[in-house]
Amino acid sequence: MFDRTFAPLLTFAMLIAATLAIATAMLEEGRGSTTQQASADIITMPAVTITGKRAQSVAEATQALRTTME
Repeated sequence: MFDRTFAPLLTFAMLIAATLAIATAMLEEGRGSTTQQASADIITMPAVTITGKRAQSVAEATQALRTTME
């Protein structure tokens, strides 16, 4: 009888403890991020131009492969 109530009670207590631990960690993290300003360098990359031929359709590629194999 004791096991039937103790196991769910222990599970429920563990879930409450885990929820409180996660909530506390999230609140502490939120306070630290507002106090400290994040500094990041901004890098601008040059524009890239891509030139090339359009890929063949599957039928054209299959036909070209068959002709080269013969």
